[in-house]
Amino acid sequence: MSPLERAFAFERAMLGASGGRVVTGAWGQAFLTPSLERVYDRNVVWVVGSGGGLGAVEIDGNVERLLGGHGMEHRRLLAEPAADARVRNELVARCGYARSENVFMVLGGGVPAVAPPEVAVAVVEASVEAVDRGCERYLLTDPDTEYGRDARTRDQLLEHHRSYGPRAGAERRFAVVGDDGTAVAWARLWRRGDEAQVEDVVCLADHRGHGYGRAVVAAATRAAVSEGAGFVFIVADADDWPRELYGRLGYEVAGTLAVYQRFAPR
Repeated sequence: MSPLERAFAFERAMLGASGGRVVTGAWGQAFLTPSLERVYDRNVVWVVGSGGGLGAVEIDGNVERLLGGHGMEHRRLLAEPAADARVRNELVARCGYARSENVFMVLGGGVPAVAPPEVAVAVVEASVEAVDRGCERYLLTDPDTEYGRDARTRDQLLEHHRSYGPRAGAERRFAVVGDDGTAVAWARLWRRGDEAQVEDVVCLADHRGHGYGRAVVAAATRAAVSEGAGFVFIVADADDWPRELYGRLGYEVAGTLAVYQRFAPR
């Protein structure tokens, strides 16, 4: 199994253990948590490998059947490289999806310092409550989270963040904490066996520019290695700047996962 396939398998295992319904087909797996219908990451079709040779229209039909059949308004599917190369044009042109990519990065040589020498950043292992308060503030105030202004959406996202990691694996949270005890930057570390993922890296907008993001990612990474994880990875948006930061911390690109979304039924 390649590092990229290993990371894919880890994420699917986390989703499968998160408490929702899992549907398996020739195309891959669907993960469904209708009680959190506004959390797109918990309601998604994952096309594994070559997707059983199915075409774009057939794959889209499964998305419609599974997400639409559970009353979801969004359509979200993830396609691994072999299937993506075959169906991407038709999924976009014929089925109306918008396509983006997630970059999977695997820890290579060296373990990063908690912070660069010129920056003193205090990182602590934070409680669920401290990160929960920070996450609520993030959803209420960040320019990129306007969806979080909706109370129902925000409540579901907060429940997802509270429960997903502890339910699906072992979770630790590394944070920079403000004077009121609320996390202002954090990263989660998920462990399953000797594998680990650093995920949900956030820094509140009014606390950026101080090296907090680097510090919490480095601390989570060091913790994973010190616990004996032999495989550590992190995921970044292909077009976003954090992938450069992760590269400086020792993570190397293993490959990509295509993300297809449509936000309303056709």
